[in-house]
Amino acid sequence: MLLVCALLAGEAHSRELSRAVLLGGHGYERPIDLGEYTPPADARSPSQRFEGRLTLVRQGRNGFNPVSVDRSFLDGGHHDVGSLPEFDFDFVADGGNFIPVRRGAIPGRHSSWEMILEPGRVWESTEDAGYARASLPFTLEERNENCMHNGVLTFLFRSNGSVSHAAWQISSETCMYQKFDAWGWLAAKYTPRALEGADRVVAAFRREVAARLPVRPIARLAMDYAGAVPANIGAASEVSPENLTTYGFVIDGVHYTGGCPTRHGEYPFCEALDLPSYSLAKSMVAGITLMRLEHLYPGVAQALIRDYVPECATDHRWDGVTFANTLDMATGLYRSSADQADENAADTSRFFFPADHAHKIRFGCREYTRQVPPGKLWVYHTSDTYVLGTALNAYVRRRLGPAADFYRDILAKPLWERLALSPPASVTRRTYDREAQPFTGYGLTLHADDIAKLALYLVASGGHIGSAETLDPQMLGAALQQRPGDRGLQAGAVGLRYKNGFWAYEAAPALGCAGEVWIPFMSGFGGLQVVLMPNRTVYYYVSDGGDYHWAGAAAESNRIRRFCQP
Repeated sequence: MLLVCALLAGEAHSRELSRAVLLGGHGYERPIDLGEYTPPADARSPSQRFEGRLTLVRQGRNGFNPVSVDRSFLDGGHHDVGSLPEFDFDFVADGGNFIPVRRGAIPGRHSSWEMILEPGRVWESTEDAGYARASLPFTLEERNENCMHNGVLTFLFRSNGSVSHAAWQISSETCMYQKFDAWGWLAAKYTPRALEGADRVVAAFRREVAARLPVRPIARLAMDYAGAVPANIGAASEVSPENLTTYGFVIDGVHYTGGCPTRHGEYPFCEALDLPSYSLAKSMVAGITLMRLEHLYPGVAQALIRDYVPECATDHRWDGVTFANTLDMATGLYRSSADQADENAADTSRFFFPADHAHKIRFGCREYTRQVPPGKLWVYHTSDTYVLGTALNAYVRRRLGPAADFYRDILAKPLWERLALSPPASVTRRTYDREAQPFTGYGLTLHADDIAKLALYLVASGGHIGSAETLDPQMLGAALQQRPGDRGLQAGAVGLRYKNGFWAYEAAPALGCAGEVWIPFMSGFGGLQVVLMPNRTVYYYVSDGGDYHWAGAAAESNRIRRFCQP
């Protein structure tokens, strides 16, 4: 099926990365349309076999075109942003699929990037004259941060180990403060060998593909739902097209997607495009973890931070602050109560920049002083969510043993695996030390299918997997604004609330509803929005231009399936 889709995508372009160009490793003076990385019209399943090690090393000078790069980022030690990390990984081909053995972010020695590898495609065509051609997606994730720069890579090979040069290109990202095109050549070495566990890798990928939600183009909404206007979803009036990575709408278990545009054509591997979470993780990780623990161990939400985080117990400022208060951004500790003032202050670099746990937890526990009692006032701090993550890890270790990890043992294995999320979602950003503390408030790698599944798990399944209840229903109901007496604290502007790690927007004025209509949503830095509509539909977009608007899409969802009485 993947190869058939690729054939359709590849029918209408001429080949710039020809056999002669790849074998010679020359040219490539500018970015090209990413259709070059898709199969041509005469592509067929390969007779050449790939199973073994692919090693790539830099060859000559790369091309680099800064579209929008913050000078302070380059001045902060990121001097080699236009090059790739070391590339020395195992792959196995399965029919028309080209599968990396290792998935998720892979740390290395590069000053700026970690590598994420995703499954690609492999084929043969008449023009390649006896060679097979592989094309695969990869992502550069910023070290210690959550920026994603999405690339593609292609090369020719034969079963005996013959291999061409590899061409690569980056033409899109989700990163508000650095945008660039990069491209170039890599010298390649293919070492054929039987890989231990190759059959398991292939079987796991087949299960991953089979478990994805059905996907249709967003334009199909107009055919499937009478009167629907797809242009109102992902509209340019709400999210700027030049900063849009992808978007989608989910209804009745079908995922309608707006594709994955780049500066140089459509991204060829939209189904495997790596997306950051940023602060979506405050809902997906911090919120869901505490709801899960409250379901397993009732009362944990009222546990005290100072009893589980020694760094927060050196004085009395954290007295009385519960796990639930911290999830709500209502610790009572802050410097300024103005909306986002503390979060945007320059000194938060002392929290975000260090790569070790000691510096991060010291900032989280000691930076702010007690101003009001806990639970009374919302003040946004990513560092608070990090403190909560530290407390969650300590709590889980007391329950499950010193080797336990809340992300692995409370989320990834019991929930993410059962929801059939992608392999990259099983990995989260952690501190670069022995503690390996999950960031908790940001740092996931997601596919669009993961976003859709997680949203449906909450708003359509009510935290159930099959018939099994997996989350505390009271906490989830409050987060989803299903408990009118428990809306949460005002979060900045009038009409916004924050409860259990989730935002909510009072949409009645915008939609013209007769009574209150609170719509819960998840939000991430730069322009990530996942909206959980009261009619059990989901709208999401991933962008990096600072757009956070979706009332028009909510109105369209209401038109398709009414949840607001006019």
